[in-house]
Amino acid sequence: MTLSFLQKLNRDLLVELSTKQLSVYIFGTGEKVELSPYIAIETKGKKKTVLAVGDKAKSLAGSNITVLNPFDHKRSFVGNFAYAEKLLQHAVREVLSKSRFAISPRIVMHQLEKVEGGLTDIEERVLKELAMVAGAREVLVCNHQTRINAYNSSYSEFKKQLSA
Repeated sequence: MTLSFLQKLNRDLLVELSTKQLSVYIFGTGEKVELSPYIAIETKGKKKTVLAVGDKAKSLAGSNITVLNPFDHKRSFVGNFAYAEKLLQHAVREVLSKSRFAISPRIVMHQLEKVEGGLTDIEERVLKELAMVAGAREVLVCNHQTRINAYNSSYSEFKKQLSA
């Protein structure tokens, strides 16, 4: 698959979220970042600093270090919005870091768990706001459990499917 110059600048992303993994794919290229959805936060007085994400975060411990999975909650999918933001920002930056010049991405947010019966308006809004904070210029929310093949599909195709 040959990409034009504009397609190389325009990175459309698929974000798949579960309690076990956060995956960010670039549509059409096969490039991806996969992280276990853990974040380690160090608290010094009122200041909180992100120390690590993913598997590195799981191994940290200390009296002033909190390690949590913001996508693991009994009643809803996003249990901690602020830490989910930080984790998603890190993953998006990491996948886009290979490109010197990148236009703000269009992002498809795909929650893989707790979608039985569809997502509520609030759940959709949470996913959209997470993507916007991560730098998206446009966001689509996928509300089915079937995985999307980011290599063989595109943001535009997905948008057409949603509007049909």
